[in-house]
Amino acid sequence: MLFFFIIWFNLIIMKFINYLFIVIFLFYSHNAVSDEKPGRFFEDQPDVTDDYQIHFIYLLAKKTKDKERDINGWIEKEVKKIDDLFFKMTGNKQRLKFDYRKDGKLDISFARMDRKARKGGWNVNYPDYYLQKQGFNNPKKMYFSFTDASSGDGGQMGPHHGYLFIKRASGQITKISIHELLHGFGFAMPCTRGVKDGAHLGVGILSHELSAKFGKAVYDHKDPTCPDLKDSVYLTPTSDNPFDPLPIACALGQKKRGQPPGNYEIPARYTHKKLLKGRTNEWCTYKLTEYAKKDWFKKWKE
Repeated sequence: MLFFFIIWFNLIIMKFINYLFIVIFLFYSHNAVSDEKPGRFFEDQPDVTDDYQIHFIYLLAKKTKDKERDINGWIEKEVKKIDDLFFKMTGNKQRLKFDYRKDGKLDISFARMDRKARKGGWNVNYPDYYLQKQGFNNPKKMYFSFTDASSGDGGQMGPHHGYLFIKRASGQITKISIHELLHGFGFAMPCTRGVKDGAHLGVGILSHELSAKFGKAVYDHKDPTCPDLKDSVYLTPTSDNPFDPLPIACALGQKKRGQPPGNYEIPARYTHKKLLKGRTNEWCTYKLTEYAKKDWFKKWKE
């Protein structure tokens, strides 16, 4: 009797394990399939130009609810507001360069991280690493993600990737987006007049008041030794002597931290002592997947 009982018990255990595997498989399969929806793209679509451009992503954390902002027109509407206000702030002189598909529509990608959201820092952290692993690593693109995941900030941005936290930024999405994009463009630079608190200013869009003005220290400031926003490669019409913010950020990052790998130089025309010296917390996350250590991301739970 004991022998038959053992066999019976083992069969029950095996059936339970098989059932558990089926449940787990169906759960993860459902989650993977549920993100696949008509009109959604998981990869950057073929470019219509080789010019510098800003690429938008609808980014969710592992368990964040999908509100379909990439396919229901929400992001397109917000991007238009951002571009219109930016244009107005330049005195109706320049707009932002966006990534478009061959059908003329804004190229928006969808990505869901394999880890849960956290309220701490996002840029220079796991989301940068994850998105670069998914192929969002073109050095001629600035990646800006709208996300419904939670965070303690309205937005964050480094030299290559940036994030707008929709819930936290509610009511200020347009201004906070411009604020963060300016950080992506390198501003305020170490040589920007009046810079404080890292890369901020006391007044204007780069201050905590978020007023809709750049200030003379950022746009058309007349100092040839320090980068001027009007000369950014991400603006159109493009300046006759434009600068790319990524090599500047990476050159400063290498000087302070020895990373990222590669050869980066600050354009020779920028000779301002404060720019060449840089800040103590300079970072450049380009090629982060090539040198990041796993323990850097231990606070991001799977």
